[in-house]
Amino acid sequence: MFVGVSKTTTDVPDQVLRKLTYAYYHDWEQNDPNYVFLLADPGVPGEHVVFEANAYAGLNPTDYRTKVQIDQRFGARWLAKQLYTDFTSEFLTYCQDHGLVEFDEPWWQYLLSGSFFDDFYMTDVVKYRENNPSKATLDAAVRLGLMQELEYIDPDLIFTFGSRAWDAVRTHLQAEPTEPVNNQSSITEVHGTLHQATRKYDVAILPCGHMSPQFRGAQISHDEYMARIVSGIEKSRS
Repeated sequence: MFVGVSKTTTDVPDQVLRKLTYAYYHDWEQNDPNYVFLLADPGVPGEHVVFEANAYAGLNPTDYRTKVQIDQRFGARWLAKQLYTDFTSEFLTYCQDHGLVEFDEPWWQYLLSGSFFDDFYMTDVVKYRENNPSKATLDAAVRLGLMQELEYIDPDLIFTFGSRAWDAVRTHLQAEPTEPVNNQSSITEVHGTLHQATRKYDVAILPCGHMSPQFRGAQISHDEYMARIVSGIEKSRS
């Protein structure tokens, strides 16, 4: 299913339409990540997505790895755009400070060079673009896709961003907090609280509120948002 692109997809090649519809960020021949960077869904395509899709137009439809590299470039640019710069720069720096990743170049170069994807398996619970996927859609996507991805990646730590990504993982992996929390379903409360999967996989999970200003800065101050993530990372390393 694909929602909301009829005005921008008239008479475009099939591979461009697929780029506008689906998002994949893992190069299976080049990347060997230890951590999962999980969001709920890639959202509906704006002008920035259409611009990136132009790179698809001249590709061989079976040139899958080049398509993945285009998606990686898009994902990196999304994290580097001004709306998220303060989050991304601090998040990557804290990950480096606590031994999760290593890089000598500036954070933005680490991100945009593609080295980020050697460390992080960036993905969405739902792989296709749609306005606000239902709970049933999220549940099906976990059962039919994400579980197999986790088995393949075998991550050391899963970062979930946003309440929908957290709810999907919490339910299917039966995540239990490593310290008392009053309401596991509240992303505001569990943000930065380390959890452990008790079903299917033995993996640590760090639920985080979405990095957008609707959560970071509105529901939790930026400083508290980052401090609680750092606390969770520190506990995952102990």
